[in-house]
Amino acid sequence: MLKWAGWTMIGMSLLHLIVLGTDAIALLPAWLSGHLWTLEHWQPVATQSPDMAANGAVFHATLGSFALPMLVFGALVLWMDRRGLVPPAFVGWGIGAWALLAGLVMEPSGYPLGLIPAALLVLAAWRRTVPA
Repeated sequence: MLKWAGWTMIGMSLLHLIVLGTDAIALLPAWLSGHLWTLEHWQPVATQSPDMAANGAVFHATLGSFALPMLVFGALVLWMDRRGLVPPAFVGWGIGAWALLAGLVMEPSGYPLGLIPAALLVLAAWRRTVPA
């Protein structure tokens, strides 16, 4: 179960970065030149310039999103599985709560897919504590 949870998180993360990363390609030169190094992105989005709002949105959908930490966490879950370690159930519950809440706020989206690895993590933790 952990192996499936890990690979699911890695796959979802890569898919997220690839699909939404297409927007980032055109903006990358500006980012590398320091375009986002400004306090303007701390202003309410409604008062930001359209260029800054677009750059901020694309940044937070790619490099600043949860996709990279989820990719690393998926790799950690695979590493733990190879060593016979199981993350505690609260990790799965936390990811599940986040995916459910975000999915209720924004649909259609991929957020409900986060319930898959969340359930697998909770089940793996439950299996660890229930005698066979």
